[in-house]
Amino acid sequence: MIVPEYMPGDWHAVVAGGVVALLAPSTPSDVVRAVWAAVPAQGGLADQLEALLAGGIARLQPFALVDLSGGRVHAALRGGVEIEVRGTDGARVLSAGEVTTWSERVAEGADEVTIRVVGTPWTPGLALPVVSGVVRASVVRVPLAARDAAVAEPASVDDTVEDAPVDVRVETPDGTPDGTPGDALAGPGADSLPTHDPVPGARDLIDHVPAGDESESLRRELDAAWNLPSSTEVVAQVVAEAEAALDSGSLGQVEDTVVPDDHDGMTILSSDLQTIRHQLPSWAGDEVPGPFRVAAPQLAPPAKLVLSTGQVVSVDRSVLLGRAPQVSRVTNRDLPRLVTLPSPQQDISRTHAEVRADGDDVLVTDLHSTNGTLVTRPGDPARQLAPGEATVIEHGEVVDLGDGVTFTVERGA
Repeated sequence: MIVPEYMPGDWHAVVAGGVVALLAPSTPSDVVRAVWAAVPAQGGLADQLEALLAGGIARLQPFALVDLSGGRVHAALRGGVEIEVRGTDGARVLSAGEVTTWSERVAEGADEVTIRVVGTPWTPGLALPVVSGVVRASVVRVPLAARDAAVAEPASVDDTVEDAPVDVRVETPDGTPDGTPGDALAGPGADSLPTHDPVPGARDLIDHVPAGDESESLRRELDAAWNLPSSTEVVAQVVAEAEAALDSGSLGQVEDTVVPDDHDGMTILSSDLQTIRHQLPSWAGDEVPGPFRVAAPQLAPPAKLVLSTGQVVSVDRSVLLGRAPQVSRVTNRDLPRLVTLPSPQQDISRTHAEVRADGDDVLVTDLHSTNGTLVTRPGDPARQLAPGEATVIEHGEVVDLGDGVTFTVERGA
């Protein structure tokens, strides 16, 4: 059984399912739990990498991921970590190098793998075992040679069997030996018999044959057994008798058996199908109607943003407003419109607010801007939007982003 060992430290070590992960101390606890939960039973690093990338590349912390389940070392490294692979050809050290994301390496023929923080030595006296779990460590060592040693070589078995002759002597009633076993047990095929007894303990049984009348009785039974006809002779005799019976006709005549028809009255044969078709009535099918023309639904044009800067922006998709708006973690299909606004006093944040359509409504969301977003309705005092909460903009309301930049919403006509 392979039992990994670790040295206590500040990093998070995840050991499970043939996968070892060493995560930086700055890794959030929920990410550590996600990596632990993502370890599949059959190994692999794809799910663990996806868990580490949940916050994006910018928030990706240093890590080392090692998959040992496929009979080789498959590693992914980022930052100040390294992996030492020891095998029959010596030791190799795998590192991440200068990369923006991470580096993937593969090594074969490993007997021992050590995952560690760069510059951390291995101290056997401080090592502790861990079969599966999450611990705080700086070094994790996995001895893979135990996996190969688990399959033990079968013990050599001496297949040589000494065929020693068995000295069998049968005493006569007067106590004197009566010849050799070949003389006492003469019979057909005696010359081809093996010189050793195939039954264990036969020597002991024969050495203890009682003398006297019982011995003579046993000799007669053995002689009768050896003189029985062989199985080949019996088969030949049976075949000869059967042939004689066939020649003489003593077996009788075999009467012809008429097999009744198995037709149940419900089966239709292929030869009857043509007759049945002619008996069926004929009729003309109804005309199949052609395709119908359906008028396409008339969709109302999307709403528009009318800005005080003179710009008019269609809200056919999400719109980001700001001094230098940026997009992160969106697909090409959902790519929003970016509208750059002038802000000499920098009252407007880089990505200040989002505007999007929801059915017939237009929603504006303050994206946690520095100075906030105000909404003014004619006759009412201005109100500030709560950051991160979408608010419906009614007809006639004015949205103030700061530095004198405002916009209104015009519904599609």
